[in-house]
Amino acid sequence: MRLKTFFWCILLTLLLPLEALAADGSKGELLANEADSLYSLQQYAEAQRVATQALNAMRSERNAEGEADCLNLLAIINIRLGDFNEAAKYAKQCYVLDEKSGDPDAMSSSLNTLAAIYMSMRQPKEAEKYVLKGIEYSKKADNPQRLAILHGMASEVYHYLKRDERSLQYATMAYEMEQKLGRKDKMAVRQAERASALIALKRHDEARKALDEAIPGLRASGNIHSLGIACNQMGLMLHNEGKDGEAVTYFNEALNIFLAQHDLYNEAMSRQGLYESLRHTDPDKAMEHNDRYMALRDSIYDKDTGELLTKYAVEYGYDQLQAENISLLQMRRIYLIAGVIMLLALLGFGLWRSRRDRLRMQELIRQIENMRIAEVGEVEPQIKEETEQNSQEDVATEDRLFVMRLVQVVNDGLSTGQYGVEAVASEMNMSVQTFRRRLMSVTGESPKAFISAIQMERAAKLLTDNPDMSIARVATLCGYDETNSFGRSFKRAYGVTPSQYRGQ
Repeated sequence: MRLKTFFWCILLTLLLPLEALAADGSKGELLANEADSLYSLQQYAEAQRVATQALNAMRSERNAEGEADCLNLLAIINIRLGDFNEAAKYAKQCYVLDEKSGDPDAMSSSLNTLAAIYMSMRQPKEAEKYVLKGIEYSKKADNPQRLAILHGMASEVYHYLKRDERSLQYATMAYEMEQKLGRKDKMAVRQAERASALIALKRHDEARKALDEAIPGLRASGNIHSLGIACNQMGLMLHNEGKDGEAVTYFNEALNIFLAQHDLYNEAMSRQGLYESLRHTDPDKAMEHNDRYMALRDSIYDKDTGELLTKYAVEYGYDQLQAENISLLQMRRIYLIAGVIMLLALLGFGLWRSRRDRLRMQELIRQIENMRIAEVGEVEPQIKEETEQNSQEDVATEDRLFVMRLVQVVNDGLSTGQYGVEAVASEMNMSVQTFRRRLMSVTGESPKAFISAIQMERAAKLLTDNPDMSIARVATLCGYDETNSFGRSFKRAYGVTPSQYRGQ
């Protein structure tokens, strides 16, 4: 009797969340969004943990598109963490799923990740195959953002192949693409790539000019990882010019960045630069850096990793990956059965929170939309006779003008990437703290939530008013670097994908 009662309790628990799940997104999507945010904040270890949970959830839900997104994110995270074995495994599984989907944009993203892994493993000839194929798919997908990224990757590939004239061509094309997109933060990255080729071509004056633009730009955008790479480049150039004292300053800055991020590959580059720059003035310290560099090199480029990549190079390793997926699926089923009740309880809470956040977001979007419509036919408020009513209306008008100004500032900054809280507060002539307090008092919302609502309102309008505009272009105009990240944010706000919204 007890067993029968327990069975019915489990059955009801399983059935009750289904309607909410359809409306508010799955556990996998919630976890994927969290992992994506952590990666954007460069919290790679925590992002890896959450992305792994998201991947398992996506597979349990049989969400192939979400599974591919998680695999791609895990591959990129593991590159940042220096675990290229894991990165290669995830990237190959992702490409297999993307190839099945036939989506050229998704395939170009996976191929870019694979090229990055092979570059990290110093196999530029393999990387060249992937990056050129990725450029081909990116053109088919009409994704200018991805095309710029892949041109940047191609520049790195040809730099390692010592074909630096070609490397410079690709980096310059990538820089010009970013200029057209108005992405100043990415322009700084492309200048750093140009500098690598220019240094190799011994065009040091041009290289210094490129790095002088790149390093401040990377500092302003908060792109710490790329800043570290640019500091390594500046250190190398200064060392080649015999300015070892200045070179050490840049190498040390880069080393501190990569130690904090647990980036073994780039830490090794900083250590090597410090060894070369210090060996004549401080040989003991130089040998410390050299010993650490040798240990890092051995741990990163080991024999097992080389064998793994060779194995995966054969027809994308499809058969072996399929067998691995079956084995993983069987193991996951055991764990899922053991933890189903706890999982559903957590899912129910997540769904409730997701529904609450969506309703709040939709209300914010409606308010912003109404303000935009009202602005077109704006009329001056009628003057009241009573002094108290005049005072109240003045306050209300001041608050409304503040919010309207905020909407304008954010919309102006979306296509250029200048829509973060600090940038917006500066444009509003306020400190960040004052801006945050003012917005909370007027709207009851945090700056991040309100800025997201402005992005989503703009996205919906672009999708409706421009039926021929690509989703990738809409994402760019709304301040997103990645179409996948934009799609998840849009679905979180509206409950449907951008394509589905456009077709309604």
